[in-house]
Amino acid sequence: MTDKTVSEPKKLISSKDVLAKTGISRVTLHNYIKLGLLPRPIVGPSPDTTAKTRKIGYFPPDVIETIHKIARLKKRGYRLSSISEALPKNGHNETPEEIEEEEETMKETTATPLTFINAEEERRYHEDQRNKYGHITEIGYPAYMVNRKWEIEWVNESAEELFFGHKVKDLPTSEERNLFRLLLKKLPSTKIANLKDFIGLNAEMASVDIPSPAEHPTLRSLSNNDLALLNTLWTRKDPSRKTPIEKRPFTLNHLEKGKRYFNLIVSAFREGTLLLLVPQEVLLEPVVDMLMGRERVIRDLLLRKMPSFCSLCVLVADLQNSVKISADLPPAEYFELVSQIWTKMEITFRRFHGTQGKHVGDGVVRFFLAEPESPHKHVLNGLMCANEIKTKLAEINSEWKIRKKWTNELCFNVGIHEGREWFGYIPVNQFTALGDTVNIAGRLSDFSRNGAVWTSKHLISLLPPEIQKKLVFGIRRSSPQGEVFVPNTFSRVMDLVDLTKPENTKFIDISTFSITELVEIDPNLFSTGL
Repeated sequence: MTDKTVSEPKKLISSKDVLAKTGISRVTLHNYIKLGLLPRPIVGPSPDTTAKTRKIGYFPPDVIETIHKIARLKKRGYRLSSISEALPKNGHNETPEEIEEEEETMKETTATPLTFINAEEERRYHEDQRNKYGHITEIGYPAYMVNRKWEIEWVNESAEELFFGHKVKDLPTSEERNLFRLLLKKLPSTKIANLKDFIGLNAEMASVDIPSPAEHPTLRSLSNNDLALLNTLWTRKDPSRKTPIEKRPFTLNHLEKGKRYFNLIVSAFREGTLLLLVPQEVLLEPVVDMLMGRERVIRDLLLRKMPSFCSLCVLVADLQNSVKISADLPPAEYFELVSQIWTKMEITFRRFHGTQGKHVGDGVVRFFLAEPESPHKHVLNGLMCANEIKTKLAEINSEWKIRKKWTNELCFNVGIHEGREWFGYIPVNQFTALGDTVNIAGRLSDFSRNGAVWTSKHLISLLPPEIQKKLVFGIRRSSPQGEVFVPNTFSRVMDLVDLTKPENTKFIDISTFSITELVEIDPNLFSTGL
């Protein structure tokens, strides 16, 4: 080999530099060359005269970008064979002797078997591997996530374009985003010849959550023809066979693009079900490995969860005199008390399906979302939750009075209101609602004193008369004989406080609001299932 083999060294890059700039191993580099993904190297003298190997391979500088492109495709799940077919083949202009010499150099570096010291090290390794695949919401294949009612909560552009033909996130209510309602609506104009088969495949997955379309309030409202068709496609799946991650082959027959072969990957989470349509030529292992990182997947999906305009009940509860209580206790005991309170309250919040919201200070905001099949259940859940946390905190109050021998009263000042608002997730691991409903509930919490629960006339009026009869609510009025409780009545805020006093000016914006104090709830109400 003559020196002119590497005639323009400034325009070439050595194999050593390629490895350093891309982070791949020499064995991987050798493999890319064999598959034709990279050109064979031009062998020339090593720039390091002290090195053991006197000759080294040189490549065009653009191999760096090619290797990065291969890495991106591998990250998306493509096999090397598929990448090899997609990328243009690279020719070579070296003699067999030069190739053989470079290949012998590459063979000096061999792969080291992967070993772990213990199970924890292996767990961390696989977690690191998952993190290399990026975010589930960045995946390029059609993908969507549904809740237990099979209403779409997240969908990517690929799925919107393929199945729905419009932006699902532009639909304001969760009922309009029901997957089956959307797919059935698309049937007359779809370019997918076998869309009914795809609906049937989703119906089988949904049958674990929805036994039949007739038992789903949104699906019951479909036209007779659509409901009859959906009933014929609804195949019951054995719930005992439900697995966290399931794969189903699906051939999509597109009228313009022809047949396309996919694997439908279904991943079940507590929060809902994620479905991905992955091309069959794509390696599934990285996709499945990504789905195994449950917490990260759910966090990414919740961050992009679509907001919806819905009816909700808002409960705001503040711990009265929390600043004084904090000052009266040593730090360790204060945190013990707060931990005890919220641990007990969390059980109640979950029991009545209260979703955590953002709150500043030693208090809570919980949202109770309306359900189509029960227009007042969310209101009742909010009221019963307020009643139960009041009772539980009274028990904690008695315990700490005995323990500390103090006069402090532990109590929640609670405000509850109901309305229709935009509800969604914000990037601080909490849900929020925009509008007056939250503000009014907060003002009622501020208005409350000594552990009282105040709510609006609007909220009470949403409950049927038979449920209202099981509530004790009303207004405490002053009389010559002292304070009198007048049941089943309401009062404007302006008639209960002196708004001219500086401390009450914060209630001016709700001064004409009609409210009442909730004193007690029939303990058998929850068990009746009303």
